[in-house]
Amino acid sequence: MQQGVLKGMLMFALLLAAVILGSLIGDFSRTIGGIEWLGRSFDIGVPTFDLNLKIFVITLGFEIHVTVSEIIMILVGILSYPKVAKILFS
Repeated sequence: MQQGVLKGMLMFALLLAAVILGSLIGDFSRTIGGIEWLGRSFDIGVPTFDLNLKIFVITLGFEIHVTVSEIIMILVGILSYPKVAKILFS
């Protein structure tokens, strides 16, 4: 495989791990006093709507559920990518 493809896969893996870890941290922090703000969630997106074309109906919509801890972990993943890539690909 080309090194560029491997670096892209590494970035995807880091971001996926960051989202999963951030989600876990957010779920557990909701019950702990002082850090419950890490579990605060936001919904971003467009609500579903129907496009009726008489022959068929298309339903469109897009929503993302994001917590504060997921955003923090995504930033950590992005910032740690250069160091991890340097270690793995040097």
